[in-house]
Amino acid sequence: MQTRLSAAVFALLFSLTSAVWAGEKGYFGFALTIDGNGMFWNPTLRSVKIASVAPKSPADEAGIVTGDEILEVGGKTVPGAKGNDLKAQVEKEIGQPLQLKLRRANGEVAAVTLVAAAKTW
Repeated sequence: MQTRLSAAVFALLFSLTSAVWAGEKGYFGFALTIDGNGMFWNPTLRSVKIASVAPKSPADEAGIVTGDEILEVGGKTVPGAKGNDLKAQVEKEIGQPLQLKLRRANGEVAAVTLVAAAKTW
């Protein structure tokens, strides 16, 4: 069974939002679209792409743009991985780094490191 998850469901699954107090999950400022197979709560990932980037966010400052495909998260390959297996790699406390390997629209592969920030809204 093939499942296409919306950016909102994926964001919830990977807990990319955070509160502003210490010890809480950090914010990176991007929304994702995934293509996966299986149940929505733990799909086998086929591709994960950046759906949008918030201005002045860690993702924006790192040069991430809409359409970038995430190939690796914290050194773990995304295509073929189970969603929950990557969850710990994405959930970071404020101040912790997140390493991504991206494929740009032009085919270039780039490594970026983001630092989890507190939401300011």
